[in-house]
Amino acid sequence: MGSVIGLIRVMPGEIISDEKLQKMIDDIKTVVKPPAKIGRIDIKDVAFGLKGLDVTVEVPDDAGGLDPVVEEILKVENVDSAEVTDVGRI
Repeated sequence: MGSVIGLIRVMPGEIISDEKLQKMIDDIKTVVKPPAKIGRIDIKDVAFGLKGLDVTVEVPDDAGGLDPVVEEILKVENVDSAEVTDVGRI
């Protein structure tokens, strides 16, 4: 059975400090549970000091897709939106 790999763009609702951004990253690593696996998390400059996160997640085909992962990420403090921007199969 294969896996789905997805890129999830995570955005805070406002400009936040680097410490709060790091806490967001740590919290995302905590809420993404097996069978999903985080590949990497990149900080992306969006505009005028606003930074977002690109979270790469791998999920087995039979695990229900990326929606449950997005729902858990949305529960993290300071997360305003989480949206799947790219999907592929491996």
